[in-house]
Amino acid sequence: MPRHRTLVNIGHHIMKRFKQLDLKVEEEFVIFAVHLLARDQRKGLLKYDLNKPTACAIDSFVNTIVDSYVDPKDCTMANAKMAWVMKKGVTIDLEYVKKTYEEKFQTELQLLIKDILQYPETCSKVQLDQLFAKMQIFIVACYNLGSPKNHVLLKLTAQALNSVIGRSDLQNYVLKKKYHRLEYLQRLAATVGGIVIYNNDGPDGDRENVRSVIDDLEMAQKNTEAAFTASMEKAVKMQSICQAALEDLVHIDHIDETVTYRVPLEHLNRLNQFSITYFMMHRCLTTLNEHYQSTVYLIEVEQKRYNCVVAKINDALSMRTAIDSELVFPHFVYISQVWGNLNNFLNHIVELNKLREQVEALVVDELMTLTKATVAELQALNKRIKKPKTCTFEERMDAVKDLQTDGNFCNLNKADIKEFCSLAMTITNGLLMPAQVTRKLCSNVDITFGFRDPKSARFAELRFEPFIATFRKVVFNSASLALLFKLDDALIELELQDLIVEPPKQKDFKCQTEMVVTNDLSPANWINVTWNAWDYHRETIHLANIRKRQTNDTQTKISYGQRNAQNQTYNCRQHMQ
Repeated sequence: MPRHRTLVNIGHHIMKRFKQLDLKVEEEFVIFAVHLLARDQRKGLLKYDLNKPTACAIDSFVNTIVDSYVDPKDCTMANAKMAWVMKKGVTIDLEYVKKTYEEKFQTELQLLIKDILQYPETCSKVQLDQLFAKMQIFIVACYNLGSPKNHVLLKLTAQALNSVIGRSDLQNYVLKKKYHRLEYLQRLAATVGGIVIYNNDGPDGDRENVRSVIDDLEMAQKNTEAAFTASMEKAVKMQSICQAALEDLVHIDHIDETVTYRVPLEHLNRLNQFSITYFMMHRCLTTLNEHYQSTVYLIEVEQKRYNCVVAKINDALSMRTAIDSELVFPHFVYISQVWGNLNNFLNHIVELNKLREQVEALVVDELMTLTKATVAELQALNKRIKKPKTCTFEERMDAVKDLQTDGNFCNLNKADIKEFCSLAMTITNGLLMPAQVTRKLCSNVDITFGFRDPKSARFAELRFEPFIATFRKVVFNSASLALLFKLDDALIELELQDLIVEPPKQKDFKCQTEMVVTNDLSPANWINVTWNAWDYHRETIHLANIRKRQTNDTQTKISYGQRNAQNQTYNCRQHMQ
């Protein structure tokens, strides 16, 4: 595929340029950006034949991508970077965060566990004291109770550990097999950790020395919600500014089926790029916020479990001077499990905030200033141009008929396009304007289109084929729109596959005749194998002679009274008398 090879070579050129600039850029991202931006009608290579590209076209495209990556105010590259953060942000998944943190934590604990399990059966008093101290550190580290260097926390842990295991029990512990020791150590850590957590629960707990994951979660939730709210409000505000300016600069008449504007639509596309970027930012933050809200719900459930088990322990310990350990210890173990779950939820919130900060960093503050300056510039230009230009819908759709795309129309069912007016995008070559009504125009494909009013939807229904053909070209030939509607993967998935290797004209054919079972040369069957064909003839004659001597068994069975045995009856002894 010459086209694919051309894009791969362009990717290599771009990586060399980044190395010259001392920039560390993922090669995978460069490949993604090259394949996507090559399809863009404004920045891409649609005007050139990629099977036989010119050196000038390749150099210009390479410079465009490098300059876009370096410029933080380039909207198309900012959209691509945000999309890449969301694609590679595996920490958005709670289960992945749990697994990753647990594996990392267990790896760090292995050294301490190995140190605890190394003590011999004949431990001295000093060695038992060391073992006891290491157990305290293990318990503190295992359930994130605080700093293992905090002597007050270690003292509280030692008191809880003494209430569970005494000196004689510690001596018996080292007599166990190593795998039994590890299992017992884990149960012991869960019980003692639960006791420390319970003793420091409530307002009287030692917050200076013992960590409270519940308090940490409350603070994290408060800060996270404030950050999400501020960022999303900023995105919505800038969206409103951009869309209000576009609606003021472009007038669409659905009765006369005309579009009127003074400022050329290509100039308006500059403002539209800012609009797409803020919509992209808002959608990324919305996705992160949805995962955050689901984690918040799980936190609420887990906190109810925590309060429930604390209440059960309070009931079990009230009005009693002595209590069976088998009655209360499982509750402490359960507290430790809940505590561990809450820690996992806190880790997930931390990872979601990291992703949020990455998305926010890609939309720099200078972009807001540049957006407002562009709005003012276009409004001033609109006032200076006295004579407006009016085009019919058909003329505007014919303006993009020369564009070509291999984007699949059916992929639009995966895109969330109902928020914007599809007809406005079609006749203005991609300008985003808000939709008020939705319609499903295609009966065999589940695609929901948005329109400004019912008249727009009616026009699209009556001219369905040219509308869909133009809409498809507009969306798939704009890198920013493809990223906003999450169509980028479907658009470039075929080209991102490996190069197709042409099969050789000649090929060696290797085969092996299957061996008959009776000729199995395995050691178990080697006796029945012979390479002499006459041995098989003699064996065949021998088996035939045996077959000839076989008798008809009817007479034999009658003689012994076995025929029709299922119908025969036998009298009992008392009947025979």
